Amino acid sequence: MRLDPDDDSTTAFSPLRDGGIEWLFYLLRSEVPPLELERIAWSKRAGFLRAAVTFGSPDRSSGIYRSTTAVHLWDLGDAYSRGFRPPEGDWTYMMIHIFTHEPLHHAIGRCLAELFETGDQEWVIARLGDARWW
Repeated sequence: MRLDPDDDSTTAFSPLRDGGIEWLFYLLRSEVPPLELERIAWSKRAGFLRAAVTFGSPDRSSGIYRSTTAVHLWDLGDAYSRGFRPPEGDWTYMMIHIFTHEPLHHAIGRCLAELFETGDQEWVIARLGDARWW
């Protein structure tokens, strides 16, 4: 669907309602689903720390967009051995970053879904570049 800037009809565009973020916390690597492990492995090969992964799903029938953020607490020790250091040695900074940063991924995914793109935050992150947090 293409949006026509000269079309003022209300049917041209119908924004998705925000269904919010579902949070998952994995304490052990054995708890993590294979797809999540693949995403983490890709990030490690690229040299990034991905302690959280967000992915979204638009429900066109209800007009709601929801996303899920998986927080990989099990990976923090490995991140330390790979040279990542939180500011002033305090890992709570990273958790604060996740809770303030992941809603941005949710919003990006919602915008993509509204524009009928993939609706996948990972698609955007791959193009914008992953963030090094410290």
